Amino acid sequence: MSLLSRALGMAGRASVVAVGASVASAVLVGIDQRQGATPEVPDHPGPYSPEEREAAVRMYLTALTAPAAAFRVPFAPDCVRRENGLKTGFNAAQLRWDLHLHLQYSVIREVRDIVITVDPPGREGVVHAEFTLATVLGVRARVSEDFVVPPEDCLIHSIDARIAVG
Repeated sequence: MSLLSRALGMAGRASVVAVGASVASAVLVGIDQRQGATPEVPDHPGPYSPEEREAAVRMYLTALTAPAAAFRVPFAPDCVRRENGLKTGFNAAQLRWDLHLHLQYSVIREVRDIVITVDPPGREGVVHAEFTLATVLGVRARVSEDFVVPPEDCLIHSIDARIAVG
């Protein structure tokens, strides 16, 4: 084995160790943050106002770029998420950890041009958000998401995202 191939092999192993250490560190930080965080739900019995339901959605949008906010997103325990029809979120715990570990969201640099509509005509209990994602690669994606956030509990029960790149 040549010196070059040996060096490349060692560099490859070192990068795997570095990535593993980074993920392990994120998990430990997440465990710590999870224990101290409670989902941001207003401290009164429902029904909740349109502004309070919009705040629940805004907390989710914040968590797309700020992993520390993940454990404060008010997901219902059985919340599901779909992207362009494909189920990508299966329950509150998994969604929070996805947001916290930030693996698939790490390319998002900014969420901008946010327009939120609470209870669009004929769609009681829905908070609709349209926004633009700017990525670190310079690619932009236009996102339209429907959040089921009933006034009775102010928790996100489902997210249906439609994403168009470009």
